Amino acid sequence: DSIVEDLVAIVEAKIELLKIELKEEAAKAVTKIISAVVLALLLFLILIFVSITIATLLNHFLESRFWGFAIVTAFYLLLLVAFKLFRVGEKLEKRIEMSLSNFEEEDTETSDSDEQP
Repeated sequence: DSIVEDLVAIVEAKIELLKIELKEEAAKAVTKIISAVVLALLLFLILIFVSITIATLLNHFLESRFWGFAIVTAFYLLLLVAFKLFRVGEKLEKRIEMSLSNFEEEDTETSDSDEQP
């Protein structure tokens, strides 16, 4: 009877340990996602301000109020067409998928190595 109670206690402890490990992994994943979103937002803002600066400089040199903005807009439209023609989006999605799967493999490897004595 004592052995059964000990086994039940061990199983319950193992379940609690797994719950704690899952919470830690979820917290790490959420932290990385939030960091990536903040970084992407900052990079987007930098891109916007640099684009406005370039457009304003072009306006100054072209002595116009709108041609600089038109040129910058045309540049981004050409960039979009090039991305679509060369299917950069699909390649980027594949790279992101590969990096996420590598991240998951690394995460499981580190948690496995932590458990070994």
